[in-house]
Amino acid sequence: MTFALVMVVVTTSFLGRLSFELWGFTVRGEQVAPIILVGWLLVDPRRRHDFVHTLRHPAVVALAAFIVWNVFASFLFSPSLTKSISILAWFAIDLLLLAGLMSLGERAVWAERIGIRFVVPWAAAGFAMYLVANVSGGNVAWGTDLDSLYQVYVARLTAGEANIYASILVLWTLLLVAGKGYKRRWMIVAAVTVPLGLVGSQTRTAVFCMILGLAVYVGYEFARRRRHTRWRGEFWFGPAAIIVGVLVAYGASSNLPEFGVAETAPAVQDTTVPQTQDKLGDVNLQGGTIGFRVTVAKVAAEDMNGVNLWLGNGTNTFGVRHEQPGSPGVPGHLIMLPVQILYDVGIVGLSLILVFGAVVLYHVPWRRRPIAAAVAVSFLTAATLTSMFWFSAIWIVFAALLRPVTDDERVESPQLYS
Repeated sequence: MTFALVMVVVTTSFLGRLSFELWGFTVRGEQVAPIILVGWLLVDPRRRHDFVHTLRHPAVVALAAFIVWNVFASFLFSPSLTKSISILAWFAIDLLLLAGLMSLGERAVWAERIGIRFVVPWAAAGFAMYLVANVSGGNVAWGTDLDSLYQVYVARLTAGEANIYASILVLWTLLLVAGKGYKRRWMIVAAVTVPLGLVGSQTRTAVFCMILGLAVYVGYEFARRRRHTRWRGEFWFGPAAIIVGVLVAYGASSNLPEFGVAETAPAVQDTTVPQTQDKLGDVNLQGGTIGFRVTVAKVAAEDMNGVNLWLGNGTNTFGVRHEQPGSPGVPGHLIMLPVQILYDVGIVGLSLILVFGAVVLYHVPWRRRPIAAAVAVSFLTAATLTSMFWFSAIWIVFAALLRPVTDDERVESPQLYS
């Protein structure tokens, strides 16, 4: 039963668009599944003690402190507690998810093994939908969105947005490389499909995050092994295969014919709407998505002064106070995680989440530090342009990093755990 529920939790983390309305709130499948898992852990006498004990883990306590501060700042300053509660409840679910998976101990590897098996089909399906949508001129556009900046359909599959699809793909690919990087057949397949998935998403920032994360992983692992173990070359095969695949895929995609939008395609989207602005990749500082983010940050900075700079303005309240720049009547939306946290909970809240990050890195098993550093760098780079902090995929990855090293890992991957 526990394994089945973990499978449901991981599966729903890839289905960000699966949602329904309940009492005026949008409820997502990835929010419901962790509650069911934790409910089972509390009902099962064999699991209850472990779950309650995990609530005292420093990482869980640090995250709880950050959430409590969100509640405090929201009650003090939020002009709409309903708007704040929608995100506060999601944070609480994330806390339960992290604690629930961590309480499984070595069995938390189930979530990791399930997640990395989504990488190849997730990437391949995204690229397939990208091709179908653009070749058909939008007549068949399932799993894609029209990027009005470039007039091309981009793959999001079942994720909320194209950049979220790409970011999830990057994080799980990093875990795949760390766990299966020495298995050449597996990595060759991933080296073909993952770059194609990134091409389909058209998110150049995700490509940068992937290469940066792999570089950090290889550099850290190389330095660690030179100091503590005999050099073994197998571990670099996975990172090298992915990087070569990315370079080949993007080189080849530059020679593809340009896609055009058919006359039957949906109307061009307003690029000032948050949903279209969540697309990453435009590096034009005077316009496009980067320029838009700069404009939004300047608007947010107007509210970050005095006591609000230190204590925040309340969780999820920017849209209550401001319209989206250039879109009268559209609530504003902060899509940059550092700015979002600073705006919502101030310097105090930002300090608390930094403490949480430090606690997580401290408690990651020593043998998993290289990939933890890679994930942290990749996630923080992506998060500077897109906020996806509360999505369940992030917390599953955190739990995968924090779980104990299993005996199977030492047997199957001695080069990683020697």
